[in-house]
Amino acid sequence: MSKLNFYEIKTILSLPEVSLDQCSEILAWIDVNEKISDQQKHAREILFRLLDRKQSLPQAILPVLFDYVENLGYYPYLEANKEGMSLKSTLHYEFFRSENIPEIVMHQKQAEVYNLLSNERSVILSAPTSFGKSLIIEEIVASNKYNNIVIILPTLALIDEVRQKLSRYAGVYKLIFTTKQRIGEKNIFILTPEKFIELENFPQVEFFIIDEFYKVSYNNDDDERVNVLNHVFYKLMKQTKSFYLLGPNIDTIPNTFEETYGCEFLSTNYATVATDEIYINRNPGNEFEQLKELLDQLEEPTLIYCQSPASSEKHAKLLAEIYQEQNRNQTTVHIDAIEWIKKNIHPEWSLTKTLESKIAFHHGVIPRYLGRYIVNEFNKGNIKYLFCTSTLIEGINTSAKNVVIFENKKGRGKITHFDYKNICGRAGRMRRYFVGNVYSFHTPPEQLSMHVDFPWFTQDSSSEEVLIQLDYSDLKDGSRQKIQNYIDQDFLDLDVIKRNNNLTVSGQIELAKELTNKIDYYHRFLNWSQFPTSIQLKVCCELIWKYFVVNPKDGVFSDKMLHYYVNSYRMSQQPITASFIKNILMNDKKVKDTDDAVQKALKIIRKWFEFRFPKLLLGLEQIQKSIFLKHKKTYGDYKMFASSIESGLINPTLSDLEEFGLPLSLLRKVEKYLNNIEDQDLDGVIGQIKKLDISKINLDKFEKKLLEEFIGS
Repeated sequence: MSKLNFYEIKTILSLPEVSLDQCSEILAWIDVNEKISDQQKHAREILFRLLDRKQSLPQAILPVLFDYVENLGYYPYLEANKEGMSLKSTLHYEFFRSENIPEIVMHQKQAEVYNLLSNERSVILSAPTSFGKSLIIEEIVASNKYNNIVIILPTLALIDEVRQKLSRYAGVYKLIFTTKQRIGEKNIFILTPEKFIELENFPQVEFFIIDEFYKVSYNNDDDERVNVLNHVFYKLMKQTKSFYLLGPNIDTIPNTFEETYGCEFLSTNYATVATDEIYINRNPGNEFEQLKELLDQLEEPTLIYCQSPASSEKHAKLLAEIYQEQNRNQTTVHIDAIEWIKKNIHPEWSLTKTLESKIAFHHGVIPRYLGRYIVNEFNKGNIKYLFCTSTLIEGINTSAKNVVIFENKKGRGKITHFDYKNICGRAGRMRRYFVGNVYSFHTPPEQLSMHVDFPWFTQDSSSEEVLIQLDYSDLKDGSRQKIQNYIDQDFLDLDVIKRNNNLTVSGQIELAKELTNKIDYYHRFLNWSQFPTSIQLKVCCELIWKYFVVNPKDGVFSDKMLHYYVNSYRMSQQPITASFIKNILMNDKKVKDTDDAVQKALKIIRKWFEFRFPKLLLGLEQIQKSIFLKHKKTYGDYKMFASSIESGLINPTLSDLEEFGLPLSLLRKVEKYLNNIEDQDLDGVIGQIKKLDISKINLDKFEKKLLEEFIGS
């Protein structure tokens, strides 16, 4: 029996050379500890460290090493020893090969989860980032067992990632990722919660998936999105009890949920990579110099976590300036992208400088096509250092050997232990980096148990906005009392309140009272269709702000600001984004420099124009329509204007192609070559684009490359 302990073994495996005797003793230690439940995590970690060193280890130990790979259930890793595989190992390897995706071999825990699902047992899975939770989604699809599957994802970037992965099944299923597609015979709906709610005439759902399901709990996101996700979760549960929920680092869920719905909650620490956590002794005021010294030592792709978009951009720019002075890491691979950014965003934006040094930044307000480009180039190795915020950490697949936790905040608040583990989970990648490195400039947060509540189910801390969506028979006594006044009131129809699921219940009713009490006054300003005058828009912004905006944020802090920015945006010249940025740079006295202006403009475009404002405006439309109809008055129709703002002032169907990595500048040029797009759904438009002769379209090099990739996909 080995006399070594876990930490001594880690030290040995960090040495330049490891002897045959040392390897034998380490393998003997694994043999003992992989049978002890509370030591299995350590046994797996040592196995990964041996695999990481396998080229430099005595070759005589490899057959035994792969025996332990097999014993611990890591069957995909047996491929690295195909020539030396025994008959038993070959049988194991083939036994765990996917029934539905021939090139995939599952590890033991993946197979256990899929076996439960294939035997009609729903699963709520908490597992490390490297587990391969999303592979099970593809297994469910590839099984061809269900006619209609819903996949709910938290971000548009994840929708694009999952859509690309599942595109190979487009011959069997129609992939629905927007409201502008016709539903087929068999469908996979790949949607955010907000997009799912917008769909009408929905077919019977047989299976659903919610990724990052912890966001259903109030302590993990802003209340508005939590309310909508709870509504979606409840609505799907009313259709089917077959589901798969997945997320990382979760300890408990509501006590009686498993029993009530006949599902199984699995919480496992079964990882597929090991992680080294190295703590940097900070020198206050000199942290960036320490960061630079660290990055100078790291050759592999590295993510640097920062607390905010401003911080990620600032530090990426500082590092790029130093590298340019030293003529280090310079590249021309991004030259076409840089020229496009200069023309369509701003010539002085720091991203144009950082890309020249294989450095970039990624955060929640980066335009979707640029975010996609940055992640793809990072995974290819064309970007070496990527400064990012939590939006990249939550779900998007990256191939990073190293993660640096440079700051320990998420926005203004401190990161939690849950956040910390999520960030650490981005270091290493199955089959590419057996060992990932996490360099932290801060002490890890206190470890607390992570409980995820399902507010629609427990109703203990559930908001009125969630409760109002539940069938009356599903409400507990206390919940009924909580919303009874809203049910009994006669100012606003209950079906209107429910339709406006992203708005506060009290705000809707108070607005209805306001319109009723001053009906003639408001009728003058709200009775518009298609496009409003400036004064009509002003009144809409005042009402939206007073009754719907609970938490002012994302660069807009008053109704006057909202009115000004929407008006400025709709009157912007081509290219729209560049024009809007220029307006802010010239007129906003609080903006310090170009980067500040770009950040602010992109934030307003992404958070307000592409998401929040259109939904709030359509909520106002529903309420004014209901009130004016009751009083036999004409009502306004805001759909065209809301859709125009949301889609960046181009055809709404075309704008959805941003999800494919096509910028609006490109889509505006392509639009001239398309026929009758108003009468077609998105699939028809895509079909037309794929038949275009690109040589006839006046595209710059970056746009041409993106369109060629799209047509060839």
